[in-house]
Amino acid sequence: MAYERPGLAYRLLRLPGQLLLALINATALLVIAACVLALVVLNRVDTAGERIAGEVTQAALSRLKVTPDEFRSRLSALDERLETLSGQLKNPELQDHWQVTEQIRELNRNIAELKVAARGIAAAGPKVTATAFEQAGDLLTKTLFALRGCEAGNARPERPQEPASPSS
Repeated sequence: MAYERPGLAYRLLRLPGQLLLALINATALLVIAACVLALVVLNRVDTAGERIAGEVTQAALSRLKVTPDEFRSRLSALDERLETLSGQLKNPELQDHWQVTEQIRELNRNIAELKVAARGIAAAGPKVTATAFEQAGDLLTKTLFALRGCEAGNARPERPQEPASPSS
C-alpha cells in the first residue's frame, strides 16, 4: 500500500498556521538576540560607568591638588573635630567659652576651604561631562564595530590563497 501525499487543498489550508508558527519562531529568536545584546550593552555601560567615576574622582582631586589618602585623612580629621565640638556644645561646663568659639572659627575656615574646593569641582563639571560623552561615544563605536565583526581603523586581513588541489 503506497503512502498518499496530502493534496494541494490540504497544504493550502495548513499554510497560514505554518506561517504563523514561523513568525512566532522568528520573533522568539529576535527576542533572545535582543536580550543577549542588552546584557552585553549593560556590561559595557557598567564598565564605562566605573571608568567615568574614576575619571571624575581623579579630576576632582587634581583640582584640589591632593592625593586620595590626604583627602580621606582631612575628612576624617574634620569629622573628629565636629564630634568633639558637638560634645562640647552639649556640655558647656567642660570647656571655656573662648575655646569653643576658637574651635568654631577654625571649623568655619575649614568649611570655607571646602566651599572653594566645591567651586573648583563645579568648574570642572563641563570638562568631566565632555570626557564622559567622549568615552561613551568611543565605547559605543568600538562595540558596534565588534558586533559588526571588524575592528575600528583596521581592514580585515586577506586570507591566504589555498593552492589548487591536484586533480587525480
